[in-house]
Amino acid sequence: MIKFKKVDFTKMEGAGNDFILIDNRKGNIPLLSKKIKKNLCSRKKGIGADGILILESDSEFPFKMRYFNADGGEAEMCGNGARCVSLYAFSKGIVRRKFTFRSKSGIHRVEILRNNSVKVELPRCEFKKRIRLTIEGKPCNCDYLFVGVPHIVIFTEEIKTINVIKIGKRIRNLKRFSPEGTNVNFVRNEGNSRLTIRTYERGVENETLACGTGIAAVSAVAYEKDMVSSPVYVRAASHEILTVFLEKANGNLIPYLLGKAHIVFSGTVGVL
Repeated sequence: MIKFKKVDFTKMEGAGNDFILIDNRKGNIPLLSKKIKKNLCSRKKGIGADGILILESDSEFPFKMRYFNADGGEAEMCGNGARCVSLYAFSKGIVRRKFTFRSKSGIHRVEILRNNSVKVELPRCEFKKRIRLTIEGKPCNCDYLFVGVPHIVIFTEEIKTINVIKIGKRIRNLKRFSPEGTNVNFVRNEGNSRLTIRTYERGVENETLACGTGIAAVSAVAYEKDMVSSPVYVRAASHEILTVFLEKANGNLIPYLLGKAHIVFSGTVGVL
């Protein structure tokens, strides 16, 4: 007889970016293989999600967040995931409205506001050299930066019609970004510090309804180009608008991501 280990989980979402959250602060959850994580995120065979959030204990902070993409691989940071994990911790009484937690990318300050709104500090923006790519047969200068994870930013007026999956997949897999690859963001400047974004996410290998670090990345690039001022209002593919506050500190540009997060449902899943 096959024995399954029961694992409690909470399904959460922020701006349409959805996650399976597993609270493992007690350390009693079995080590989940990359294949199991991938199956749990499958929308046909599992719970269905863009990624998995795992809460772990930390000696200095209320908790540590680890994030795994839908392909089972671990990433340093997830902006919307950070907002979701923060709301969960607040709902369970683990933290108060203002607190700090740790992720693989560093330390993050958080504030829980009214109506499930969460403001979280993301990693500083690390701007790399601009990259020249050919997109749909036309040369294009693209911005490359890290906000905990790598992002390409491409400004386009064709935000509604551009083939995000086809072009994003090709850019994500270019040899120059190997072996980790990159997220690919397409953005249009709407004026009045407003942007519209669509993102191809590595690890999910598809367009997602929102990407928190991507939203921070396009805001930072637009800010550095004097196209916007802080705060920046970014409309995601889910049509939800997230707010990015940009703060200069010791020569670094620090983004703060603000938006709503929700607990969708909780349950128990059996894993081998």
